Amino acid sequence: MQKTVFRVDSAGGIATLTLMVALGQMAVGMFVPSLPSLVDYFQTDMGTVQLTLTVHFTAFAFFQLLAGPLSDRFGRRPVILTGLALYVMGAIACALAISIWTLISARVLLAIGACAGHAVSRAVIRDQSEGPDSARIMSFIGMAMALSPALTPTIGGQLHGFFGWQASFVFMAVVGRLLFVYSLLRLPETNEHKNPDAMKLGGMLRTYGTLIIDRRFFGYAALNGSIFGMLFAYQTGSPYILMVELGYSPQAYGLLILFNVAGFLTGNIITNRFGRRIGIYNMVRIGSVVSLIAGFAMFIPAQLGYVSAAAIIGPSMLLLVALGITVPSSMAGALQHFPHIAGVASALLGFLQMGTGAVGSFIISTLQNSHPLVMPDLFAVAGVLGVVSVMLIPRPGASKD
Repeated sequence: MQKTVFRVDSAGGIATLTLMVALGQMAVGMFVPSLPSLVDYFQTDMGTVQLTLTVHFTAFAFFQLLAGPLSDRFGRRPVILTGLALYVMGAIACALAISIWTLISARVLLAIGACAGHAVSRAVIRDQSEGPDSARIMSFIGMAMALSPALTPTIGGQLHGFFGWQASFVFMAVVGRLLFVYSLLRLPETNEHKNPDAMKLGGMLRTYGTLIIDRRFFGYAALNGSIFGMLFAYQTGSPYILMVELGYSPQAYGLLILFNVAGFLTGNIITNRFGRRIGIYNMVRIGSVVSLIAGFAMFIPAQLGYVSAAAIIGPSMLLLVALGITVPSSMAGALQHFPHIAGVASALLGFLQMGTGAVGSFIISTLQNSHPLVMPDLFAVAGVLGVVSVMLIPRPGASKD
């Protein structure tokens, strides 16, 4: 069935893997504009509705820990195809949900399906590229991860306005099905060295332990996690502030998020222009400083009692600049030293990334009603943690970068 050569550095290969990564963010971003309306639709409260995001991030994080070893043991292709099938089923189940708890349960299935392609696609890239080439291809993955939360709320807001909240999940199911068919016909197996011991619990724990105590891996992964923790906190908290407190409609909310695209494109231009010249380590240092500035740009106005769309969108644009600068290099830096366990390393990287998002989302959904400044507070804390994470990474002169 694999009649054409699939390469990660080809246009088709990059587009396929980028879309696989985007599915996870699509499941969040397209849904976010509908959050306030679900309070009335399901006769519940905003905190319970926000749990639909928290459980998604949590399931996404934990099941990546299985997706990576599964792809090392059985191959990348079967894990990706199974994940895409689960994604389609989860999207359909969400669209048909008759209660908020049915929706929450269906989003767990949706997250499990999305995490397979998200985790394993990075291992596919590592299978067929390394070094600067890997970082360049990872930049497209970073683009999907950044542009998805920037663009999908716009699409979701319009679908909600014209057809209702279920329309976003129908859209996800269609995209997932198309990607499944394409991958079934075109995606080859890239794991040429399957590890029969990859799924043994003792071996998995030892491998994860080896990665966690490696300063190179943990520093890059922690920085990646801090930035995505800020992003997911923003996705969970901004609908309440912009639509409930400030009165913007779902369509208007989606259009406001378009400002974030300019932020990401700026970061991506910086990466493409200077990434090869100054290297991975220096790129993540720059990105961590920008994320710190973004954190305090949201924190300080909130402490002064200034709440407006500009005070929310402006710092989020800076965050997307930091994401465009940092994420491609941090992903490549975390994975480049572990080609023999690329699937496991990619899964752990994704777990730390989504795990911080789950924690941030849970804090927002639990405290936002009683503590309105919780999102700006999280932004500031995560910005500081990002800078600290970079300090853990050995300098290129002391250890290979």
